[in-house]
Amino acid sequence: PAAAQPIALDAIDRKILVALQENCRLTNLELAARVGLSPPPCLRRVRRLREAGIISRDVALVDPAMVGQTVIAFVGVELDRQREDVLASFERKIAAEPQVQQCYFVSGETDYLLVVTCRDMEDYNQFARRVLANEHNIKRFRTSFNLSRIKYETRIPLPA
Repeated sequence: PAAAQPIALDAIDRKILVALQENCRLTNLELAARVGLSPPPCLRRVRRLREAGIISRDVALVDPAMVGQTVIAFVGVELDRQREDVLASFERKIAAEPQVQQCYFVSGETDYLLVVTCRDMEDYNQFARRVLANEHNIKRFRTSFNLSRIKYETRIPLPA
């Protein structure tokens, strides 16, 4: 898909986005007070940001280790062929895999970079055999494992 075109945001829109990225459970009253608006225009702005797709969804961030997902694997995948139909097929298969948290089509030596969460090394081994080794178009894949998470951030930095 083509890259989305950025939408012009004013200072209030950016304040709203910064506040909601920090805590999406703020009430409209709390958010309005924080960004310096009365509640009705604040609510209209949030609705507009959602309708425009700038706010794509509200989620709860779960610590993988706290739910037994202690292995985070970074997998570089090199495909044998890169025709559009083959790329689309691979992307559909990967998008359907719950253990794949993120998938990027990238430049460089690999075609895709995956972020995969697993319970342990045996769980990763089963994933690799079931998903990667069985894919006829994968030329090779290389995996690096997380040893220590130094920084994890989900918010997009926005200028004031």
